[in-house]
Amino acid sequence: MTRDEEAPNPLLFDRRIVERNIKRGLITRKDYDKFLKSLPDAAGKLRSPDEVLDTNPSPTGTDTPPSTPSAS
Repeated sequence: MTRDEEAPNPLLFDRRIVERNIKRGLITRKDYDKFLKSLPDAAGKLRSPDEVLDTNPSPTGTDTPPSTPSAS
């Protein structure tokens, strides 16, 4: 087995172009299936679409923005 067969370029398996790479003979369907089976299970990383991610928390720690003084 050559070095290329042991560690193929991951870009060859990009889902957007994998069919083209198979047709061109750069990889085989068997190679692709083997690659898919080697991927780790990421089920534990899923989040509910209803879960709100607070990417910009307010500096006061509340959900409302701090009030600004009014010009009197």
